[in-house]
Amino acid sequence: MTVVAFAEKNKAAAQIAKILGEGQADKISIEGLPAYEFKWKGEEWYVMGLSGHIMNYDFPEQYNKWRDVDPRVLLGVDPEKFVTRKEYAAAVKKLARRASKIILACDYDREGENIGFEAKTLAEEVTNVPVFRARFSALSPKEVLKAFESPMEPDYNMAMAAEARQILDLKMGAAFTRFVTLSVRERARTKDVLSIGPCQTPTCGFVYEREKTIRAFKAKDFWKITALFAANGGEFEGTHRAGNIHDKEKALEIFKRLKGTKTALVSKKTVKETKTTPPNPLNTTEYLKRASKFLGISPEVALEVAEQLYLAGFTSYPRTETNKYADDFDFKTIVSDFAGKKEYQPFAESILSAPIKPKNGTKDGHDHPPIHPIRAAARGEVSSAVAIPHAPEVYDLISRHFLANLMPAAVFEKTHLHLLLQEDPFDSSGTVLKDAGWLEAYPFENKKDKLLPYVEEGQTVNVKKLSNTKSKTSPPKKLTEAELLTLMDKNGIGTKATAPSHIETNKKRGYFENKGKTISILDTGFTLMDGLSLSVPILIKPEIRARIEALIQEVEDGKKEFDASLDEGTALIREMYSQLEAKKKELTSSIAGTIKDEAALEDKKNLIGTCPECGHVLHIVQTDSGRFVGCTGYPDCRNSYPLPKTGALNILRSKECKKEGGVTVMKVGNKYHWAVGIGPCFTCELEKECFPPEIVGPCPKCDGSMFLITLKDSRFLGCTKRCGYTQSVPKTGRLTLLEETCKSCGWRLIRVKEQGEEAEEFCVNRRCEEGRKFWKKNPPGPGGAPTKGSSSKGVPASKGTTSKGTTIKEATTKRSASRASPAGTRNAGTKVAGKEKK
Repeated sequence: MTVVAFAEKNKAAAQIAKILGEGQADKISIEGLPAYEFKWKGEEWYVMGLSGHIMNYDFPEQYNKWRDVDPRVLLGVDPEKFVTRKEYAAAVKKLARRASKIILACDYDREGENIGFEAKTLAEEVTNVPVFRARFSALSPKEVLKAFESPMEPDYNMAMAAEARQILDLKMGAAFTRFVTLSVRERARTKDVLSIGPCQTPTCGFVYEREKTIRAFKAKDFWKITALFAANGGEFEGTHRAGNIHDKEKALEIFKRLKGTKTALVSKKTVKETKTTPPNPLNTTEYLKRASKFLGISPEVALEVAEQLYLAGFTSYPRTETNKYADDFDFKTIVSDFAGKKEYQPFAESILSAPIKPKNGTKDGHDHPPIHPIRAAARGEVSSAVAIPHAPEVYDLISRHFLANLMPAAVFEKTHLHLLLQEDPFDSSGTVLKDAGWLEAYPFENKKDKLLPYVEEGQTVNVKKLSNTKSKTSPPKKLTEAELLTLMDKNGIGTKATAPSHIETNKKRGYFENKGKTISILDTGFTLMDGLSLSVPILIKPEIRARIEALIQEVEDGKKEFDASLDEGTALIREMYSQLEAKKKELTSSIAGTIKDEAALEDKKNLIGTCPECGHVLHIVQTDSGRFVGCTGYPDCRNSYPLPKTGALNILRSKECKKEGGVTVMKVGNKYHWAVGIGPCFTCELEKECFPPEIVGPCPKCDGSMFLITLKDSRFLGCTKRCGYTQSVPKTGRLTLLEETCKSCGWRLIRVKEQGEEAEEFCVNRRCEEGRKFWKKNPPGPGGAPTKGSSSKGVPASKGTTSKGTTIKEATTKRSASRASPAGTRNAGTKVAGKEKK
C-alpha cells in the first residue's frame, strides 16, 4: 500500500518525513521538486511540500482590459480558479497516481485547509482514492505521530470559507480599484493605481482617522503648580491637586499665595499593596503586538519568523485565536526541559517547585493551543537551525512569555502622600516592587520604581522649590503597529493569519510607513482616505467588512451555504459600489485636486500660493497662447490671473503685496515688479512701501536722500527728489549696503566683494574726507566707475550725470518707460474665468 501526504511547505514535509521515517527518509525529486520517501508501519510513504497556494481565482481574460470593461460588471462575473504553480500541479498528479491513500497535512487553519483542498482537487483529476486529514499544532514527534495515526475527514466547510473570502475580496478589490483609478485619471495626470481593498482600506482608515485627529488638534495652554519637598535626606515632587490649570490668572493667584512657604504638612499617608498578574497565553494577535512593541519587528516579519520556528520544531503553530491552555496540557515536560538551560533554569525550577497553574485567558478557537515553545534551546541552537534575522529574539520572547505565564503575580507597594502647603492640597505617589514574581522571567515589561523617602503622617517636610510651569496640551500620538493590530482585531478586520499582510499591503502601496515604532500616513494614503471619507465613508469604516467576515465564519461553522454567502456578500459590495458611483464627482474632485496640488507644490519654480476662492494651489500655467496663473481646482474652480507676456518671472517668496487682492509678488526680468491679481507694481501707489529705496544718506544738493539705482548695465546713486545729483559706486563686485555709517558724513558704508579678493568696506561720498580717501585709492575709470588698483585719475561723474553720461532724470524716465504698459498688463488685476484650457 502506498500513502501520499501533502504538507504546506517543504520544511514541514521534511520534518514529517524525519519523524515518521525515524530518520531514514530519502530525499527524491518529483517534477524537479523535493519530496521524501520512506517506510512506516509496513507501508510505502511519499511526503511532498507545496508552496502555499498553488491555485488562485481570477476573472476570465476578456475582463482584464480595464478601459474596455465597466468595473460594475465584475460584480456579476464568476471568477475562475487557475493553477498558478504548474510544476507543483504536475508533481501532485504524478504522486497521486501512485497513491492508495492521500493524507492532507497542511497547517490546520482556514488557509491551510484550502491549500490542502487544492491538492485534493488536482489529485481527483487522476485518481479516486480516499483522502484524509492529519491535524497537528506542532511539528513535534508526539503531535505528528498522533495526527498520522488517527487521520480525520477533510473539513469542507473550513476550506470553502477560505474560498468565499478569496472570491468576495477579488470582486470588491478589482471593481473598486478600477473604478477609483480610472475616475481619477479622467481629471488628473497620474499613472498611479489607487488600490482599494476590503481589508486594506479599513486598515488604512484607522491610521487616517488618527492622523486627521492629530491635524485638527489645537493646543491649549495650561499651568501646573509643583513643589519639590525634602525630608529625611531625600527629595520628592508633589503636584497641586488642581492639576492642569487652564486659567492663567488662577494659577498665578495660587502661586503668589503659596510662594515663600517653607514647610508643608503630611496630612495623610496611604500605603497599599497591589498585585500584577502574569500576561495571558499568547494567541496570534497578542504575539504580533508584543513582537512589535518589545522587539520592534513588523507584524509580517514577526509572523514569518514564528512560522519558521514552528517548521523547525522549536515552537507551536503561530496562527491561533486561543489564549487558554487545555486542562490536560503537559506543562511539566516542557518546563523540565527548560530547567536544563542556564538562561531559563531559575524560572523553570521555581515553577516546578509548586503545582503548575497557568494564568488563562477566555478565548478558545478550538483549533490550536496558545503559541508556546515545544522544547528548550539556547540562542546559538536557534540561530543555526533558523538562519533568519530575529529568530533567537522571537524564540526568547515566546519562551519567556510561556514561563512567565506559569509564575506568581508581581507584588508592588504603592504609597500616596497628601500634603498641605498652607491649606492647599498637594499629592505625591511612589511605587516599590516588593516581589518581582513573573517579572523576573519577563524583562520586556520595564517597571520603574518611583521611590519616596520615609515620612510619617503628621510630619512636617521642607519646601525647597515651588514652580508654576506653563505647558501645552499634546495631540494624540500616532498609532503604533501594536495599537493598529488591536483595532483590526476589535473591529473584525482580517484574521489572525491575514492581519499582518493587510498592514504590509498598505506600506507597499505607499499609503503609510513606519517611523520608529509609530505609523505615519503618507500623502497618497491621506489623499485617498480623505476622498473616500468625504464621499463614501462606508468604504473606510470597518462595519461592512466585519459583516463579510461574519458571513465567511458562518460558512466555516456550517451555518451558511457557500453560494448563499457569496450572494449575500456580493449584495453588500454592490451597495457600497452604488454609493461610490453616486459620489463619483465628489470623490474624484477631491482626490484629483489633491494629486494636482501635490504636483504643483513640488514645482517650486511655478508655485504661486493658495487659491483664495477654493483653497487649492495657484501656479503658473504655460500654454501655446501664453501664460497665466491658474488654480489646480480647475474646472470646478476657474479662478485665474493674467501675467506679462514677456520677461523671465522670478517669484519673490519674501515679499508680500500690501494691496488687497494681491496674491504674490514676482520680478519680471530685471526691469520691474508684478503683483499677481494687481498688475505692475510701478502703477501702484504702495510701491514704495513694498519696495522702499535703499537709502545711503542725505543728498548733498537738496533735502532729498541718495538711493541706489540699478539698471541693466550700470548702477549709481541718485536723489529721491530727482534734483539731478548723482554719485558713482564701484561698477563690479558684489555690493552690499551696511547698517554701519560713516563717522564723518553719516552715509551708510558700502561693502564690495570682488571674486577671489578680500571684501572692502568704505564710504563713497565724494564730499566726505573718508570718501575722498577711497576715491583717491580707487580712481574712477572711463565712465566714472572706480577701477580698483588703477593709478589713472579718470574723470569723476559730474553732477546730474550717470556713469554712462545720462542724467538722473533721463535714467528715471527711461526706467519707467521700459516697464510702462508691458505686454499682458491690460485689465491687470481682473480675474479671467476659463481663459485657457488647463
